Amino acid sequence: MPAIFSLLSAVLPIGFFVWIVWILDRYDREPIYLVSIHFFWGAFGAVFFGILLSVLTSALLGTNDFLDVVFVAPFVEELTKGALLFLTVRSRQFDNVTDGLVYGMAIGLGFGMTENFLYFLSASSPAEWIFLVIVRTFFSAVMHAMATGTVGAAFGITKFRFPGYSTPIRIGGFLLAMFMHFLWNFSVSVESMGAAGLGMVYIVISVAVILILFQISLNHEKKLILAELTEEAEAGFLPTDHIPYLCRLRTRKNPFWISNGIEKEQYIKLAVTLAFRKAQSRMCRQNEVDSYLEEVDALRGQIAAMLYPPPDTLSDGTKLV
Repeated sequence: MPAIFSLLSAVLPIGFFVWIVWILDRYDREPIYLVSIHFFWGAFGAVFFGILLSVLTSALLGTNDFLDVVFVAPFVEELTKGALLFLTVRSRQFDNVTDGLVYGMAIGLGFGMTENFLYFLSASSPAEWIFLVIVRTFFSAVMHAMATGTVGAAFGITKFRFPGYSTPIRIGGFLLAMFMHFLWNFSVSVESMGAAGLGMVYIVISVAVILILFQISLNHEKKLILAELTEEAEAGFLPTDHIPYLCRLRTRKNPFWISNGIEKEQYIKLAVTLAFRKAQSRMCRQNEVDSYLEEVDALRGQIAAMLYPPPDTLSDGTKLV
């Protein structure tokens, strides 16, 4: 098949999957540039270092092709894919499990896209090409997303919780991702239709589990936003009648709950960020408390400037300039 067909078949469906992952984060979507960085790390950085470390590991251990696919690849590839998360978790943009899932799955999908393209190019016939496109798009690439999403979730769990156990939890996330990767690679490497079928069922179950985890985290976000912004309204920083709209995705779209002169999307972003920073100021390290509280005050000031802008004229009608 022409290389352009392989390129389009690798890029287009994976791009659609990344978009789905991004919109699943309903209450506080991650910046597109950060999601893109993680996607391209998976597509290029993790692939490069994954190949390099796989070759070195295989040469060092003297493994054969089967062992390379089933054991070496899951170990090396999950390490290289997840490496970027050690930096991301330090960012203020990384709040919780939801964000970890988004960034982790973006990395996995980027890796899967490049891997798919290379496999598509290697197809020896149109029939094999079609088979590879179907299996690798809907199963192999998805496996990469689920596995690295699991690592991201482990980082998200430990962002503000379990400070004494963050290292073992993150290691556990990597080990679980490697095991998920191992199961899939083993199922498609033993040349058994039964094993391959079980592998596909396993991927479907993995997707369901990750989606459930996603929803649990989103429900937690919704409760947090409601609790924190209700406190803000009671303290006079927000209008009480805005709370139901700020905490529910569907009601946010209503055009009548906020004045026309207020940039609604910016206001929602500031209010939701305020909710997260308030909660995080109570969960962060002691040496970070002042920084979080300063951001809370700054966000309150920005919101007040949007909701209650200073008048442009004095009481005697004099225009302010």
